[in-house]
Amino acid sequence: MPGVGLMIVAAPRYHGPVRPVAERILDAFQLTRLSLAFGAVCELWLVTLLTRADPRYVHLPLYHMPLWKALVCTAVVAIGLFSFAASLNDLLDIRHDRRFSPERPLAAGRIRTSSAALLSFGALMAAVISASALGEPALILTVAVAAAVMFYDAIGKHIPSIGIVTIGLVHAANMLIPNWTLTFTLPIWWSMSHAVAIAASVHRYEDKRPYFGTKRILSLIAAWLFWSIILLGGGALAARNSAGGYWPQVARGDELIGSGPIGIIWPVLALAGFLLLVRAKVAGSPGPAGAERLRRYGAMWQAVYAAAWLMAAGLQAEALGMAALALAGIVAMTLLKEINGLSGRPISWR
Repeated sequence: MPGVGLMIVAAPRYHGPVRPVAERILDAFQLTRLSLAFGAVCELWLVTLLTRADPRYVHLPLYHMPLWKALVCTAVVAIGLFSFAASLNDLLDIRHDRRFSPERPLAAGRIRTSSAALLSFGALMAAVISASALGEPALILTVAVAAAVMFYDAIGKHIPSIGIVTIGLVHAANMLIPNWTLTFTLPIWWSMSHAVAIAASVHRYEDKRPYFGTKRILSLIAAWLFWSIILLGGGALAARNSAGGYWPQVARGDELIGSGPIGIIWPVLALAGFLLLVRAKVAGSPGPAGAERLRRYGAMWQAVYAAAWLMAAGLQAEALGMAALALAGIVAMTLLKEINGLSGRPISWR
């Protein structure tokens, strides 16, 4: 008809049903392994609490921050670096995972590659921004940890004797971010050794290649010994050159308190508890199932170690709080596992 125009509107292209928000959040959790980041957070909180209780570190920004701000900043650093490492790993291994681990969210197509890259970059930026509030050395250490993560994901994990030690060094450097002048490096060495032992055991449980021969085992032990000397010797040397000693000088008002080196009994008891847990939960489950349990319990146990080291330093109230947090973390990790199991998707971590 005259004067009547015909307007054709293109129909929107159909991309299938819109996935529920809860499923997308669950996929993001699985991509970033957030349930395993709990241990990394507790590692940084341990150093934060030790630093704030020791008057030798009055020169650090962390010492003067409100407690809530210090805990939030260090938690964001830990979660950001952990999420960056996990998502970067899946991005680099997407072709491998499509063949051997098709249930992973990125390999299965539940998360786009561009979205995963954006999430990885955003996690790193969050860690960097939070670290900047802790001082310039903390910022430099955060970037160094990110570089070590990229080295591991691109090269190190293909050479077990190098990659496994790199995992331990990432944990150690991560703990130094809040306080790069820490002289009490025994907890840092403990965490590094724990991470190395877990990574080596997982490599064996999963029967990964290249296999561990005598030469590779010896080279791994030699590298671990070298960095152990650097960590423990460096801390002892720094303590000798400072006004205080190696063990923390915990201040309560005008008085210095602490259990002294005899407090090492608490971390030893925590280690004994972990070995019993592994024997009960992991020893009867060889293969990938055992590796998954070992990785999960190994990450969670860092919170128990943190509570033990706080008790060793004479910080009983902080130790009880960390122990309660460890218990809550165990419950939350179990719930996340059950929720993911109810979704019909197997959990798979590397």
